[in-house]
Amino acid sequence: MYVIADRLRGSELFAMETDRLRLSVLKRSAYKPVTDYLVRNRLFHKQWAQTHDDIYFTERVQKNYLRYDAGEYLHGRLVPLYVSLKDDPGRIIGKVTFFNFAFGGMMSCSVGYHLDENATGQGYMTEAVTEACSMIMDIMHIHRIEAFILPHNERSLALIRRCGFTHEGHRVSYMHINGRWEDHEAFYLLAD
Repeated sequence: MYVIADRLRGSELFAMETDRLRLSVLKRSAYKPVTDYLVRNRLFHKQWAQTHDDIYFTERVQKNYLRYDAGEYLHGRLVPLYVSLKDDPGRIIGKVTFFNFAFGGMMSCSVGYHLDENATGQGYMTEAVTEACSMIMDIMHIHRIEAFILPHNERSLALIRRCGFTHEGHRVSYMHINGRWEDHEAFYLLAD
């Protein structure tokens, strides 16, 4: 069960907590721990993440991304939640992002996520995605959340199913990953 954090830290615009985790929308001032997380997981994430140039992994570029993300969050178009352990809040171990919001008759969005290599296999991302989806549905009244997973990413396929998502189909040439266009499996979660 998630709770909205009763106090924000200096680098946060929003925070929620689960049993073990703190999920935060971060300000530009958090560029150092964000860059550290991305750099230490660069090779691990490469096989599943969208293609990035070397400059993406610099503090200067991450400051710009954080500024952009904060603006999009404040306008209701993006919810970028950085994940840390409650007992080690200064070290980022993952990210869950909600994007492609459609309101009105759709009330839908997409979700993407990634985790620190050293934090895998401990249920952190299942906890983060499950509770973050609940929060998005509760607070923003989202009816449908979509996720798109590489067909060979067995761990992510298992995770999204554990989080209650249903397989919907196959997306051809959906995203540029690790230097090439890759197909993805499409999943959805509906609000009760």
